[in-house]
Amino acid sequence: MKKFLLVFFLLLVLLAVGAVFGVKMLVSPVETDAVAEFSIPEGSGSSSIAAILQEQGLVKNAKVFSLYARFKEVDSQFKAGSYSFPAGEWSLEAVCEKLIIGGYSSRGEVRVTIREGLTVEETIQVLVEAGLGSRDVYYDYIRNGDFSKYSFLPDANEVVEPASRLEGFLFPNTYMIELDSTEQQIIDMLLDQFVMVWTENGFDEATKDSEYSMLEIVTMASLVEKEARVDEDRPLIAGVFYKRLEIGMLLESCATIQFLLGEPKDPLLYSDLEIVSPYNSYKNAGLPPGPIAAPGLASLKAAVYPTESEYLYFRARTDGSHRFSTTLQEHQTPHDGDY
Repeated sequence: MKKFLLVFFLLLVLLAVGAVFGVKMLVSPVETDAVAEFSIPEGSGSSSIAAILQEQGLVKNAKVFSLYARFKEVDSQFKAGSYSFPAGEWSLEAVCEKLIIGGYSSRGEVRVTIREGLTVEETIQVLVEAGLGSRDVYYDYIRNGDFSKYSFLPDANEVVEPASRLEGFLFPNTYMIELDSTEQQIIDMLLDQFVMVWTENGFDEATKDSEYSMLEIVTMASLVEKEARVDEDRPLIAGVFYKRLEIGMLLESCATIQFLLGEPKDPLLYSDLEIVSPYNSYKNAGLPPGPIAAPGLASLKAAVYPTESEYLYFRARTDGSHRFSTTLQEHQTPHDGDY
């Protein structure tokens, strides 16, 4: 009897291990070696979409993908349309994100969403994944293109790595882009959108007497974009940073360190704060040499119209907002809801 129970137990363990291994294999990313082009008809349910994806080799198992999409509560957000998935690695999350953004229309347009807070590198990645151009061509244009009509952009020889001269100015928005658009046309489209937003919101007039240049204000807006999660906090955060600049206090923005690291890191280590770079706001007074991401309209407004206060510190809270303080002691004293 004991021998039977032992064998039965071992079988259960093997089955459990096998099940875990099997699930892990089914949810792991797939690697495609060719562009997958297909259409999702109007009215398609998540099961039908999953079957199409499996047929195209973009997911390993249609049922697993359907369960994943339902668990993530995104299955109802998938859009009909024509799709082009470039060759490369595709995770379930990445496939879902592309289906949420949507495909291109019958007119040959791709719907692309550039989120607030993306760097130039991240923006180009979004465009390439949408089937719009080549990464190498984008970067060649950024390095060698003629941007003389955009007088607010820094000269190429003034740019401090790891930034590019377009950092902060590829405006976040949802665009309908024709499939035959060149990389140059797409970059110019995003820059033109920034110019339109800046002009139509009266930021030129509002900042004409400012002690800060347009580049510096957009740099401030980029810091606000990366620090804030709640729109109500953005003008206050801008006000804190401006006040620190006014009294010669270091900005000490973690966002500048994350920019230098190139990918999210949580938590930051004390050694990260020692990185030698003009972008390290823990070591260098004043603003960074340029923007660290593309700010959206709310962050641009905050940088142009900051809220003046006595606050010198802010601390993230678990609900996404920030707690503001006037003294270091108050800032460092734990409160309910603080991170």
